[in-house]
Amino acid sequence: MGWVYEHSPFYREKFDREGFRPGDFKSMENIRRIPLTHKDEVRQAVSRAGNALPHLCLPIAQIAGFGCSRGTTGTSTFAAFSKEDIDRRVECYTRSLFQLGLSRGHLFHAMMGIQSITHFILREASTRLHANYVNDGVDNAGNSVQIGKWLRPTILLTGVRTLFEMEKVLEADKALPKEVFSYEKAVLYGDVVGSHLIDHVRRKWGIDQVFSLSGSAADLLWYNFDCPAHLGNHCLNEDMFLVEVIHPGSGSPVAEGQKGQLVVTDLCSNGAPHIRWNLEDVVIPFYEPCPCGRTHMRLKYLGRALYEVTVRGKAIFPVEVEHLLWKLPEVEGAEFRIVKFTENMDRLKLQIEFAGGEERELKRRIRRQLEESLEMEVEVEFLGPGRLPVMDVKTPRVLDLTRA
Repeated sequence: MGWVYEHSPFYREKFDREGFRPGDFKSMENIRRIPLTHKDEVRQAVSRAGNALPHLCLPIAQIAGFGCSRGTTGTSTFAAFSKEDIDRRVECYTRSLFQLGLSRGHLFHAMMGIQSITHFILREASTRLHANYVNDGVDNAGNSVQIGKWLRPTILLTGVRTLFEMEKVLEADKALPKEVFSYEKAVLYGDVVGSHLIDHVRRKWGIDQVFSLSGSAADLLWYNFDCPAHLGNHCLNEDMFLVEVIHPGSGSPVAEGQKGQLVVTDLCSNGAPHIRWNLEDVVIPFYEPCPCGRTHMRLKYLGRALYEVTVRGKAIFPVEVEHLLWKLPEVEGAEFRIVKFTENMDRLKLQIEFAGGEERELKRRIRRQLEESLEMEVEVEFLGPGRLPVMDVKTPRVLDLTRA
């Protein structure tokens, strides 16, 4: 607290405004006196200062790497990391990849933007674990297929959307991933990884061990992985990051098994750390030890806060819709989004990419599948392949007409 107060104009102004001084911080309970830090708050500070890093705490010459968010919920936000900050992230990733079994003899195929600082962190973590490493970015599925086919890596890390793009490349040759690749484990990121997606990868890719990766790729370089129990992602680095799950209204911690907003404080950085950073994710925390034996806090991801819609008073996340859609082979893996046309909708409106065929009958089956499970009226609109917007490894799951 003293570091950011002394070196960050952004946080010093924020603390002064709330009457908070670093000396007031006596225990973790005191941190709740500090209001959350929101991305829009930083965006406004950027505009006022004409500087992408109003929270910077070090001279720019001491910065070894930068982060830039994908702009899923607005203008991109930026982060800066010293060499020491990056070294600590390497330690975090080394712990997580060790948990997943990465070791000598493995070839780790990571699909992370070549320009991303995470690429360099993953490479160094792999070296520490004596594993070989190859990275080919996220924007050339054909090249990724060739690497998987000819180099025969054993562990795959990829965005969910990139995974499906690789499937499409193989479909052109009437081949299944499991017939071509030798992956033993897969780590998926960029979307909520539900049981339906895990089952899909096991069936089509022949990969029994499928894990999810979530966190903050740019603003914090903070990540969490799940384990074979699939009972939430483990926050393995609680000595470096303070993780809170709070009620959006009162700001008080939620009980185990209750959903809340994910808030993270960076305890280990000098470059441009964030205090009580609102990740804009909705999660369910679990505090009891996992069956795998680990005792860290676990998080079950429901989705982005902006992707939560209300239909006749019932909250719905896209992952719930996706889980039901995937039970129909014609739209398994299809891109879709929810159209939010008012705050409390009288029906759930979906846009789904579909290549063509018997649309009327398929619409009827989709409506029946969703209406019986969600107990609400459903409206379905088909769009041609490629019609829905995508954002690198992510697909925006909600078209919010109320913000237009």
